[in-house]
Amino acid sequence: MTRVLFCTGDVVGIPTGGGQVTKNEIEALAAAFTKVIVLGRNELRPWQYQGHDIPFLDDFFALAKTKGELFDLVHVYSGTFSQTIAYHKEQGSRITVTCPAHDRRESISEFQVLGLSYHHPHIQDDYLWGLMKQGLLWADTVIAPSSLSKRFLEAEGCKNVEIIPHGHGVPMDGDAPPFPSEFRVGYLGAVGPDKGVIYLIRAWGGRVGGGGDLVLAGAGTEALEPLIRREVDGGRFVLLGHVPSVADFFKQVSVYVQPSVSESFGIEVLEAMAHGRPVVVSDGAGASDVVRDGVDGFVVPSRNPEEIALKIAMLQEEPELLASMGKAAYEHAKGFTWERVKRQYVELFRRLHAPVLPSVKPTQFVGGPRDG
Repeated sequence: MTRVLFCTGDVVGIPTGGGQVTKNEIEALAAAFTKVIVLGRNELRPWQYQGHDIPFLDDFFALAKTKGELFDLVHVYSGTFSQTIAYHKEQGSRITVTCPAHDRRESISEFQVLGLSYHHPHIQDDYLWGLMKQGLLWADTVIAPSSLSKRFLEAEGCKNVEIIPHGHGVPMDGDAPPFPSEFRVGYLGAVGPDKGVIYLIRAWGGRVGGGGDLVLAGAGTEALEPLIRREVDGGRFVLLGHVPSVADFFKQVSVYVQPSVSESFGIEVLEAMAHGRPVVVSDGAGASDVVRDGVDGFVVPSRNPEEIALKIAMLQEEPELLASMGKAAYEHAKGFTWERVKRQYVELFRRLHAPVLPSVKPTQFVGGPRDG
């Protein structure tokens, strides 16, 4: 019987990017192997520790729970599991890690530009980042969701990096929903500085004579009014906050914009395309890989509100272009359903599962003195 261990610091199955990816990776592992043991956030952290957001705790508890057990494959989604990886690699396990990484320096600098503190010390601090990424360096294969992620991971020293994009779960058994009667541009997601929402706000507020609404949805967007008033003098903004139905959100917008400065993927781009919406995506978003520039929408430089505004204006002023790009986006999105993407995972997992002699044992990395 083939035994597989799956570890993640995310809560499996919730409607976030990490929740969707973990659910589908587990299903792919179950299709490829006999027995899959899952350790997600709910299984790893005892209730006493639920209030402590210390990523290295996940590694501590994962190793404590699995020490002495043998697995043919250990697969990790994101998180900080270097000690767990080191231990099981010494036992002869194959190690795969999905790392939806984005350029940490770009993210940190964007926070600094806006005068905000970066709230992920395990990524900002070079010493802690070294502890975290050690597991990536020991992995037999690292899976990245985009070419942007792959370039960053290879620059950090990772070997055998393969790209498997994220997917979407939008049913595509009929026609795309019609466009709304009034032109509306949408964004759905978090509002952290590296998401680039400020550049979309500036693009929309700086348009001259353009009608319609900019609809901002996702946790935190309901509190953006002070930022909007500070940044722009014009434009109509609708701030929805959390939306219970992604489908209802996309039905009420004509164009979707993902203005990220640095993001490993951005599943919302695929979801928008699967609803027949043209997309305007920055090259700082990994999902720009799946957008055919000038066909499904446009890929624009990050931090560039002028280009965002220009592409939005083109789509607003040319209904035929809006319709043709929406149709192209819808057809293209059929190739990125989770069912199709899971087949790539299954193929990779089966290819990696072959008799293997114990490899060079990694030295347990417990950290050293800080430089300087």
